[in-house]
Amino acid sequence: MSDARATPRWAWAFGIATVLAALVWYLGRADTLALQRGAAPWFTVTGRALPAATAFTLTFVAFGLAPAMLAHAVLGQPFRALGLGLGDYRFALKALAIGAPVAVAAGWVGARSPAMAAVYPLGGPLGTDPAAFAAHAGLYLLYYLGFEYLFRGFLLLGTKDAVGPAAANLLQACLVTAFHFGKPGMEMAAAFPASLLFGWATLRTGSIWCALAAHWVVGASMDYFLVFGR
Repeated sequence: MSDARATPRWAWAFGIATVLAALVWYLGRADTLALQRGAAPWFTVTGRALPAATAFTLTFVAFGLAPAMLAHAVLGQPFRALGLGLGDYRFALKALAIGAPVAVAAGWVGARSPAMAAVYPLGGPLGTDPAAFAAHAGLYLLYYLGFEYLFRGFLLLGTKDAVGPAAANLLQACLVTAFHFGKPGMEMAAAFPASLLFGWATLRTGSIWCALAAHWVVGASMDYFLVFGR
């Protein structure tokens, strides 16, 4: 007989996601955080910035592999069921036909911002070697795969039946927005509505691939314009 007082599965999922987000924020980000007293650094709360390849790989491990291994134990679902199938790929392709150009435009706008240029590309400036940029973009895709699996797969698709699709989408968008604290104002302002939109696409298609493609195009195109468009 089950205990009615037991913590529901969806609450465990959001708790685990919060812990993983905090670990990546403090240990795996390719940028640093610091508390400030006046104009001088007071106390650095993270370690030295990691190279982008290292940070992207660690994020994939924490956000992708870790929740995949916990999916059955926490949510009672196989990891493949949480957004890794094709889903409604026809709708996804139609959405991307419209969304991809918008994502490229968003990347171009972001690259025009001095605040964004001060943060990106993650890991420091990139040279103009196309092969090096392609490697960077490929590793960035690994980062986004982990990101989308945790927030839109494990969290959103994993909890929508328990709390309802709208509530699950709202909760994952709030956590994604919190993960962006400390980022440039433009990125912070876009985090919540973009997360709701990516969440809607995930719910509509039943997979993370549409959101993953659009999210990656924004990040990779912004880095491209920062490297080659200045």
